[in-house]
Amino acid sequence: MRRRPARKLQSPTVDPVAGAVARANNARRKGDRRAEANALRQACLIDEYDAALWTRLGDALFRLSKHEEAVQALRHALWLRERNNDERRARVTRKMIDCVSQGMPLTAAA
Repeated sequence: MRRRPARKLQSPTVDPVAGAVARANNARRKGDRRAEANALRQACLIDEYDAALWTRLGDALFRLSKHEEAVQALRHALWLRERNNDERRARVTRKMIDCVSQGMPLTAAA
């Protein structure tokens, strides 16, 4: 009896940022704020030039009452938006930073 050669299991290539964002979305849906922030933090470490990820991280940290960390994340998002000449979103990000600094809800920035 002949032996068949071993086959490698094929696993689909998963984008690590997309996986982290999916975990963050699931955690948010379940109400697990800490898991959401951790997943977004991981996504930001992988793709540090995505302003939208940094903004979401700032929002998640604000909801965890980590205001200083939220401001840091939002400032990074602002820097990226200004660097990309995205003035409209930069203006909203500035308002978000002001809201976090004053302890107001982020919905006031919109």
